[in-house]
Amino acid sequence: MLTTEDGSEVRCAISRLALLAISGTRPRRSTDLPAIFAAERGRIEAAALEKLRARLSPPLGVLHIWEDDMLDPEPPETAAFALKARRQRG
Repeated sequence: MLTTEDGSEVRCAISRLALLAISGTRPRRSTDLPAIFAAERGRIEAAALEKLRARLSPPLGVLHIWEDDMLDPEPPETAAFALKARRQRG
């Protein structure tokens, strides 16, 4: 669960590939994944907030964090980035 700046809560999920990509290592067991999540939680939450800010409305269900969300930040020339900038200007 992710709490946004306005206090609303959004359910989130991160893919296994995204966890493996940001950890830089290959876990030997699936039981290693919770430790990777705990170690990278701040980075994962930052990516989730950035993805949420780029949306026009909150997700109807779960906000999914994929490998690309963790490795490839939103390029500034995209429509989502421009919308975010316009919202910040008011």
